[in-house]
Amino acid sequence: MTVQLYRVIFSGVLALDTDEEQVRENLAVQCKYNQETIDGILAGDCPVLKKGLAYAAAQRYKDFFDRIGVLCDLQPETSQPVSTLAEPPSLETRQILPVEAASRICPKCFAKEQTSDTCQRCGLLFSRFEEIQARRAENPQEQPASPQEEDSYFKEHPEQLFILKAFALIVAILLLRSFLGGLLNFIFLVFPVGFLLYIRMQAAATDQSATQLLAQHITLMPVMYSKEERAQEFLPQVTYGLILINILIFYLFEMQINPELIFNHLVFLPYKPNVLNVPLSAFSSLFLHASHAHLWGNMLFLWAVGTVIERRIGSTRFILFYLTAGIAANITYLLACAISGNPAHILGASGAIAGVMGIFAVRCYFKSMVFPLPILGIFSLILPISLKVRLNSLVIIGLFFLADLNGGVQQLAGTSTSNIGHWAHIGGMICGIALATIFKLNEEATTERHIEIGSQSVNANIGSGSGEGEKSLRLLLKKDPENSEALLLLARLRSKFSATEEADQLYQKVIPVLVRDRPDEAKVAFQDYFKIYMKALDAATMYRLANIFHRETNFEMSSRCLEMVCIDKKTPALVLEKALFQCARTFETMGLTDVAVQYYQRCIDNFPDSPLSAKAKMRLPP
Repeated sequence: MTVQLYRVIFSGVLALDTDEEQVRENLAVQCKYNQETIDGILAGDCPVLKKGLAYAAAQRYKDFFDRIGVLCDLQPETSQPVSTLAEPPSLETRQILPVEAASRICPKCFAKEQTSDTCQRCGLLFSRFEEIQARRAENPQEQPASPQEEDSYFKEHPEQLFILKAFALIVAILLLRSFLGGLLNFIFLVFPVGFLLYIRMQAAATDQSATQLLAQHITLMPVMYSKEERAQEFLPQVTYGLILINILIFYLFEMQINPELIFNHLVFLPYKPNVLNVPLSAFSSLFLHASHAHLWGNMLFLWAVGTVIERRIGSTRFILFYLTAGIAANITYLLACAISGNPAHILGASGAIAGVMGIFAVRCYFKSMVFPLPILGIFSLILPISLKVRLNSLVIIGLFFLADLNGGVQQLAGTSTSNIGHWAHIGGMICGIALATIFKLNEEATTERHIEIGSQSVNANIGSGSGEGEKSLRLLLKKDPENSEALLLLARLRSKFSATEEADQLYQKVIPVLVRDRPDEAKVAFQDYFKIYMKALDAATMYRLANIFHRETNFEMSSRCLEMVCIDKKTPALVLEKALFQCARTFETMGLTDVAVQYYQRCIDNFPDSPLSAKAKMRLPP
């Protein structure tokens, strides 16, 4: 038997309710097509929009393009052999009948009532799945030792698989460094030449200039930093305050007084310890630095990780965690010095910053970070140009921890004379990890990771897979069924290509919650919903949405919401009374006096004894 594949072709006709300008905007915004591609589609030079699709997937794409105004047809392609599959009925222009098949449940996503050979939710090809299962049944030795247990566990806990992969990458990096050794130094030496040749070749092969390509691949930031942060209206005041305080203390205090005062009383431990300055120095040493480089290096690291963490855990908790980790770092350093017999005197914010890095490893384990790799060798001290190396934050922080652990062990063994407080870094980072775990920041991190994956799927170009996003959102909703952000993203994902009953129900569930908690998001969500389904929600929600639109001076949407409240037979009398009067006032504001009079009159007729009716009579023309 064979499976019929299809292509989605532009029919050359636009929908009656759209014009070419609207269609161009839809293709640019919703499909992310460039101007050249859009011109080709509308000129008929590029009529094939998608190809090589199973029937169900092709129909979904056709529905999507039809909805944005680009009317399409489905055209059969060359058939491909599979094990067992009934061919769909013949196709006619603009009328496609679904493939008739026995209803089944998808073994991957468990979606019910699947009638075609392809799951309409996750895209699984049933015939291919059955073929693999049959082959495994015939050859049981090919099966993994315990596939169901492994697949089931990591399917329910993808974050743990993510962490395992990060640790595996750390091991791979360390092994590579160990095996290659001196070769890496040679590669690093010739790398600038190879990198510049690569830029020249890329510039020749593309329309971009060498300067544009360099800007994409290099950075002047000498420390790692998080990339692709979602925009948030939050100013990390504590982080910026700590940076300012450290700078002021160094230049206005340390540089102006006798150094003996600092070393005798303010570093940890003081050179002249007493009952007062020992506990004070555990705190004061966190704001002192030995040199300009020491200060600015620490402040750059604090900026890179502190702003990200403070936005997520709040300013109060951030400053408490910062100080706690800093004091723990000092105590750890003191214990290490007691074991090694070295004098215990330390200053600097690096222990506290290491604690923030530990929190980052738990709370933002899924984030990518840019690690600056100097490409000019020793000249990087003069011109700090670095290559952007993008790695998972767990990998970078893990490598930092192992480097400190190696240096700390050497200090204990007496084989290192470095004055870097490796054990302070270790103690601070472990304290940060412990605090983040105790306060369950890992659960918040898992939630944010699922949300980010779902958001990426919603915003992905047409044709990009949405399976991972839907899987992440469903896992999150399984743990937190009332998560409004996940509900809204899943609604948008399930209605991305065509209207579905599930998306309708999700919108109806989440928009009333957003109206109460996040009215700006509710406004946008309802516009998305109405564009697809062209129907109202419950009367109370619609009335509140009308007020939201009215505050934004969007009188057209406000009046539309109020009209839908007024024609809903289930609208309670109290809400209907207010809606009639408010609708009339809105139309009056828009200059539609005749329509406003009709609603004033309806308010008077339905509620003759209401105070609003008295106001309505006063607004009627004489």
